[in-house]
Amino acid sequence: MNVFGFSYLHRGRYVRIEFPTGGRMTFGMRGAAGACLTFVAAVALTAVAAAPQAGATSGCTTPASPDEHEPPCNPALADSPWPMPHRNSYAQASSPFPGPAAGQATAYQGVRYLGVSFANITGPYPDGRRNIFSAALVGEQVRPVVKVDEQHGRLIGAATRRGVSQIGTTSGVYALLDRDNRQIVPYGRTIEVWGDARPGVRASQPKLLLRYPLPTQALCRPSDEIVGLTMRYDGRLAFATRYGMVGTIPREPEAMRDDALRVASINGEQCAAPAVPEADLELISNSIAADEAGGMYPASNRAQYRFDDDGTAVTRTWRAEYAVEPSSGGVRLTDGTGSTPTLMGTDEDDDRFVVITDGQRVMHLTLLWRDEIPEDWEPIAPGKDRRIACEVPITFDDPTATDTVSEQSVVVRGYASYVPNNQLRHADWVNRLSDTQRVAVSGFLGQDPKHAPYGLERIDWDPETRTCKVRWVNRDVSIPNGVPSMSAATNLVYGVGQRDGVWGLEGVDADSGSSRLWVPAGRDPVDNGFYSPAVIGVNGDLWTGTVAGLGRYRAKAAG
Repeated sequence: MNVFGFSYLHRGRYVRIEFPTGGRMTFGMRGAAGACLTFVAAVALTAVAAAPQAGATSGCTTPASPDEHEPPCNPALADSPWPMPHRNSYAQASSPFPGPAAGQATAYQGVRYLGVSFANITGPYPDGRRNIFSAALVGEQVRPVVKVDEQHGRLIGAATRRGVSQIGTTSGVYALLDRDNRQIVPYGRTIEVWGDARPGVRASQPKLLLRYPLPTQALCRPSDEIVGLTMRYDGRLAFATRYGMVGTIPREPEAMRDDALRVASINGEQCAAPAVPEADLELISNSIAADEAGGMYPASNRAQYRFDDDGTAVTRTWRAEYAVEPSSGGVRLTDGTGSTPTLMGTDEDDDRFVVITDGQRVMHLTLLWRDEIPEDWEPIAPGKDRRIACEVPITFDDPTATDTVSEQSVVVRGYASYVPNNQLRHADWVNRLSDTQRVAVSGFLGQDPKHAPYGLERIDWDPETRTCKVRWVNRDVSIPNGVPSMSAATNLVYGVGQRDGVWGLEGVDADSGSSRLWVPAGRDPVDNGFYSPAVIGVNGDLWTGTVAGLGRYRAKAAG
């Protein structure tokens, strides 16, 4: 989908207006001259406000990025700085908004309730304020959906699910907020839609609006379940299941019906072959990304895929195998990539890639051409898929490294990729535990400096040489399990980390790799980010899930 867009200056900040069109036209102005566009922008905003709220083809607004690397606005997502775990359908986990700045006074606030949480921020309500919507994981049979007041960090209310079984490690994690402030949660074999008990009333309790169970044709095996969920630019939800089903369905509760479902299978006929053990199927353990051209990008434990939905069917566009070796355990959920695929390249003139970390014992950052492979492109090595653009070993500047692991989606801004080290030290005994126990114990063990992983690495794609190269490595920062993020406004990479067993917020300079920010939260294990994203919110705040609720790093106003 192409867009018409422009930026204008409004109340001291740049705002970008985008509209879907038949062709792409982009206008941008900087400095005081941007104010001249205010009148035109006001007309455009009026048109946006008048658009049907249930549709996904109307225009939407997104702030102009200081570095001009913002993906196209997705009009079906909430008008929010962070409506889903990796922020946007590109899954970049980077933002034009500021988080806490280096040298800025910042305080930690814990919002306590039962359950490991993952924070999504709503769009504004009629009173101009927002909420945090969270899916809190507290057990196999009971998991609540929680609403928290974003301004004051107060619990508004929680609703409880009961009687749902067969829930895996990541099911329920990849929830998102649509443009109507509905929290859509993939949960086991169902898609749940949650909203306000009193529609549009910010202080009302969360309410289940629909529970849609996937029919048999959308499951590879009876034990299959939804793992990942994202929002397509046409307003349909795209999902991926553990055993390789990829499908789309409307986001509106009244339209979620079996006859509106479109689905394809990675494993095909093997799903129905009882002689094929589940371990021999291609598995998906992370979420899925989507772009404005209609591409959907799931990664199995053997290959990266692109699927497309042409309006009548979901079909596979390409498949590219990447390097995989037996898992080294620890935080790893399966063999293969630990990443939700991230999309790189936000403009039509950019080189455009899918970015993952691969499954080698020493993992490599892997870029794959997302659209047509350039005609003159040669494979990077004999036997490598021609779609692979680069593979770079990630050692965190340790020449003796034999195992490196990251179980996080790669943070991307422009052509830069940021990868944290999640490989525990001196903890081989963890791998003797069951998968669920191993991941949980690894999450807690990262607080111990003896076992905690250290390292954050930046790798850049160079469009001139068409190669990747390491830009910098910070060997001292420790982000054991949380999902990092990046702010173009502060030029910092954020992550919930530990120093000497104290949890807190790390901020690393995106250009140099130097540590610029540390905000301690405390030694209490409940302040563990525990695989949650570092969510850049409103007014310079940063939110994260914790073992027992949410944590907020709140920037104090100057003066």
